Amino acid sequence: MEQKYDDTFLARWLAGELSSDELSDFEKSTEYSEYKMIIEGASRLEAPSFDRQKIFDGIKEKTPAKKEVKAKRLIPNWVYGAAAAIVLFLGYMFMFNETNYTAGFGQKIAFNLPDDSEVQLNSGSKVSFDPGSWADDRSLTLDGEAFFKVKKGATFTVNTKEGKVTVLGTQFTVNSRNGLYQVKCYEGKVSVSVDGKEAMLELGDAVLLQDGSLKKQQFEAESPEWLSGETRFNNIPILQVVEEIERQYGVTILGKKNLNSDTFTGRFTHNDLDQTLKTVFVAMEIPYTFDGNTSVSILK
Repeated sequence: MEQKYDDTFLARWLAGELSSDELSDFEKSTEYSEYKMIIEGASRLEAPSFDRQKIFDGIKEKTPAKKEVKAKRLIPNWVYGAAAAIVLFLGYMFMFNETNYTAGFGQKIAFNLPDDSEVQLNSGSKVSFDPGSWADDRSLTLDGEAFFKVKKGATFTVNTKEGKVTVLGTQFTVNSRNGLYQVKCYEGKVSVSVDGKEAMLELGDAVLLQDGSLKKQQFEAESPEWLSGETRFNNIPILQVVEEIERQYGVTILGKKNLNSDTFTGRFTHNDLDQTLKTVFVAMEIPYTFDGNTSVSILK
């Protein structure tokens, strides 16, 4: 007897949720090869630019016309229905699929957004956005630090846990992680909003969220120092400086939670961990041990 597979079964198959017994039985069925052929064909479609009616009409055109003579149909009607359902399912997945970019510890990555705006992610950072709605909504979510070169056009928004940055077309950085929130403007104008507090930045302006207030700062760099292998700080809590060392070098620093609330102003490079530890810890009179490889412990 021919076995029928309903939409729920097919959805579980596509999601990889069948049990080993169910999958084994399905692969032995006569319908399996036909479903597999449909999936392989549908996966080559360039979604979401597909026309549901056109696909359906095309399927109907390929359906053999009814004849008086009896003949065994090579592809039964249920296959065409399954094809349409699977194509629509894949189209839906493409249309609502979120895109994510992540730079791991010790890494930096660069990529372009759908409008060719440029993004460079610093170590330990992540960006996510919906490419399907980008034409109508140029917005993304950032966890970490990134440098943006935004193409002029509609409002461009960077959402973070701490606040929101909006621009039309400019160059700027946003650093948002573990209570640190800092925005720097390298070109044009940038609007920063945090819990009802707002600041407008122009070339050379920066803003730092400290004690619930947005504090204006100035800087002279033409581009972010971390793009050329250096990180610079201006009155930043020492714990956040130590966490940046971890991100840039991919190491774990033990005992960092015992650090006090002192702030650090200075810089370190990304290519010499031993020298970086001396630059920060010696200057801040923080005792530590370093095994010369990846083991660092704060002794306080």
